[in-house]
Amino acid sequence: MIGIANHIWRMALGVGVLLGMLNGVSGVGATPIAANSRTNAIDYEEPKLLIGTIFEMAPDPKKVLFTSQRTATRSGSTVRVVCGYTYPDGSLAARETMVYEAGKLASFDLEELQTSEKGRVAVRPDPKNPEKEKLFFEYTTGQGSEARKKSNTEALENETLVDDMIPQFIVTHWDALLKGSPAKFRYIALSRAETVGFKLVKESETTWHGKPVVRIKMEPTSLIIAQVEGPRRGHDLRFEIACLRNGRIRASGGQPGLPA
Repeated sequence: MIGIANHIWRMALGVGVLLGMLNGVSGVGATPIAANSRTNAIDYEEPKLLIGTIFEMAPDPKKVLFTSQRTATRSGSTVRVVCGYTYPDGSLAARETMVYEAGKLASFDLEELQTSEKGRVAVRPDPKNPEKEKLFFEYTTGQGSEARKKSNTEALENETLVDDMIPQFIVTHWDALLKGSPAKFRYIALSRAETVGFKLVKESETTWHGKPVVRIKMEPTSLIIAQVEGPRRGHDLRFEIACLRNGRIRASGGQPGLPA
């Protein structure tokens, strides 16, 4: 399955990225950013440096679980993003590396140091149809003689995302989300060596600390996955963000979990 705890760290960092972008948009939703597809590029360089602290999920969280850092560097049209997650003792728990070429995802590497798992997906031309692109997956569990690798290929669809890309996706579809329209995308699940359909939908409008917020949830588009996983993990299938209209956000709820 997708490591639930690990996905929480990465989505929490994504929330911070979204905060930085929303703060830079005058009147969120007033100037939509070009949609993420293979024809419309997005600049993923910003924020160049983002450091965060991830607390336990509780009404009054005080226990620090991890610290996170997103660093982005540019070389011409290539943007390299590294997201690291460390335990309170300073040891590295996980690392993600994204390479964007001309605003489009070129590769994504994941290292799960606490479980000795690692994976990679690269976007390359389809050997049988060079005009189209495919995703080439590799995922390894275990070490040495116990190592097990699985691989897969899949046609690349528009709106195919990793965690680092979801904040931009939310900003891109902000107007539609506020109107109640779902924003669908394919999520790269490295541990499954495939993509899985998810959607973001507006759940409600409420207040937080006296300020108006919009609560957005993330859930699978497949009824089969929702039905299978719902009774087992329930709220883990949803990722919620409360987006303040003045550009501040907070995260709540669980993260998406999928059967292996």
